[in-house]
Amino acid sequence: MKFSLSLVHILPMNFSTFDAILNSVFPSETAWKEDKIGIHIDIYPQDTSIVKVLIAYEINDEVVEEAKHHNVQLICAFHPLIFNPLSTIISNDRIGKLVHTLIQSHIGVYIVHTNFDAHPKGTNVLAAEALGLSSNSLKMLVPDKKHDSFGMGIIGNIEKSMPINEFVQHCSRIFSSPISYTIGKNETISRIAIVCGSGMMYFNEALSSGADCFITADIKYHQFHEAKGKITLIDPGHAQMEQFVARGLLNILTSIPDLSDIEFIVSEVHTSPVSYIKHQD
Repeated sequence: MKFSLSLVHILPMNFSTFDAILNSVFPSETAWKEDKIGIHIDIYPQDTSIVKVLIAYEINDEVVEEAKHHNVQLICAFHPLIFNPLSTIISNDRIGKLVHTLIQSHIGVYIVHTNFDAHPKGTNVLAAEALGLSSNSLKMLVPDKKHDSFGMGIIGNIEKSMPINEFVQHCSRIFSSPISYTIGKNETISRIAIVCGSGMMYFNEALSSGADCFITADIKYHQFHEAKGKITLIDPGHAQMEQFVARGLLNILTSIPDLSDIEFIVSEVHTSPVSYIKHQD
C-alpha cells in the first residue's frame, strides 16, 4: 500500500506515522527479500511523539548510550539489529543485552538497510560520488523492475581514466582503508561497478556490464582467483565502503517536509569492531 506524504502529515508523528513516511521514501519491496528492515523495536508508550532521532550506521552499547544522552525516542540505523530470531533476551548475549536496554530506555529502533542501498541517493551512489564518478554516467547495475531509478549496485565512469595502481591508491584515500585487489584484463580504469557491503553475488552482472573494475567487500580468496585477468576486483572493507550512509540518510530525511519537526542527530560513534595495523620496517 502506498502512503501519500500529504495525508500522513496530518497524523501525529508517532512510530506508525514515521514508518509510513519512510516506507514511501524507501519502499520495502526494493530491499532484499530476506532483509530485516522497518520497525525492530516499538516505542512504549505507543502514542509517544517522535521529537528526536539518532541516525547510526549500526547499534552497539556506545550508540545506545549516545541515544540516551541525547534523549531521543528513536534510533534509525542502517545495519539490522535483529537479523535472526531471538530465542532469549539475556545480558550475556550482545543483541539480547542491547534489546533489553533499548526497551528499558523507551527507545525504538527503525532499520533502513538494503532499501537504502537501492535508493537513487543511497549507499552505492554515495560511494560513487565520493570516488568521483560522473553523475551523468551513473546507472543502476541491476535496476529494480517495479521502481524507476531504484536498483542494486551502481555503474559509472570516472572523469579521467587511471592506471590500475593509481586507482587503487585513490580508493585507499577515499575509503581510508587498506585495499585488497587483483588485476583484470585492462591496464587502466575508467568504468566502475560498485556494490557496497557484501556484494559478490553481483559479480556476474559487474563482469557483463563492461566495467573495468568491480568494487565490493568481504571478497573471498578464491573469488579473487576467479576475477584475475577478467576484471579488476577491489575490496576496501565492508564498513569503509558504507561510511557515508549516516550522512546520506540525514540528507534525505531532513529534506522530507513531513519530518521537518523532528531533530535528527548523526551518531559520532565508530562502530566497526575491525582494526588494522600497518607493517613497519
